[in-house]
Amino acid sequence: MAAATQLLYKFHPFSELAPEYLERIAEASEVMGVAKGKIVFQRGKDLPHLYYLVEGSVNLVDSSFESALLASTETTSQYALNELNPSKASAVAATEVTVLMVERHQLDLVMAASEVGPDLPIEALGNLAGGDLVTEQINYLDAYADSNPDKPGGEQQDWMSKLLDSPLFDLIPAGNIQKLFTRFQPLDFAAGDPVIEEGQEGDYFYVLANGQAQVMTTSGKVVSLTIGDYFGEEALVGDTTRNATVMMTSHGTVMRLSKGDFIELLQEPLFRYVELEQLDAMGPQLSILDVRLPVEHRHTSVTGSRNITLRKLRDHLNELDPGITYVVTDDAGSRSKVAVQLMLQAGLSAMILNDSGRGYA
Repeated sequence: MAAATQLLYKFHPFSELAPEYLERIAEASEVMGVAKGKIVFQRGKDLPHLYYLVEGSVNLVDSSFESALLASTETTSQYALNELNPSKASAVAATEVTVLMVERHQLDLVMAASEVGPDLPIEALGNLAGGDLVTEQINYLDAYADSNPDKPGGEQQDWMSKLLDSPLFDLIPAGNIQKLFTRFQPLDFAAGDPVIEEGQEGDYFYVLANGQAQVMTTSGKVVSLTIGDYFGEEALVGDTTRNATVMMTSHGTVMRLSKGDFIELLQEPLFRYVELEQLDAMGPQLSILDVRLPVEHRHTSVTGSRNITLRKLRDHLNELDPGITYVVTDDAGSRSKVAVQLMLQAGLSAMILNDSGRGYA
């Protein structure tokens, strides 16, 4: 049967979520009874669900066959029995038990949606630097404008040049830049037309090529966009729905890039991964960030990691040290990827820590 939202409130991190997010998790959850002596789940297997102990007691049996009894009345039962995937222990019902099963992937998406906030444009914070790459990109802009005579050359140069001024594009291979501009699709809009709307699936990345537009957030904040501003990337990285509406305030053109092209050309080349064993060799100019909620960080965390939620991170990007490499633990799933994307867009050095569970204190 479907899990009631009231039941979810008993467990973490659901206790920190607003009702609308709990409803989405409840739709992907179910309550199951398990007889005494039966296996709830086995260690070492990729489990698509998280298991929470609602009633009864279970024995958690590790690879050495050592057993630890956990009752539903204990504080630690407020967390999933199998936070790590694959789990390091099997769960066997010591009594007749009731467990709550939550789809791991759906929880990841909902947690990202609750934290990413509105799809606001990231302002360019610096200029591209360094000889040949910049020259090649500028030459490509000229060639692209010449091959698109239906668009005024100045407009082509304006939005394309401003886009390349973002620190994000300093990290993109020149070959990807060339493919990128050939895959953009122009869309014309009239004043008052919505480009994206809150609640829609995140399926495209957008750049304002000409005209004016506004971002209207769920909190009522309005942000103006100018030529070359881009938006929509967070919903693609976090695989979430739109949390804001972008509407044209004049006639104009928006360039869009499909989600598949965005991932291939902009996301995958940017994301770097590091193993736990490699951290010491990276030197002292390193900071490990955990972007989960405090209640998640307190329960399990990588030794030495600093907890700053994704929502707080985006509000304090300008306070981070550009001389430090930030390593984001991967235990936050989509939230970890959004955090790295935000830092890279701000011109910071960031990467993802693989298999963070091995470093838990």
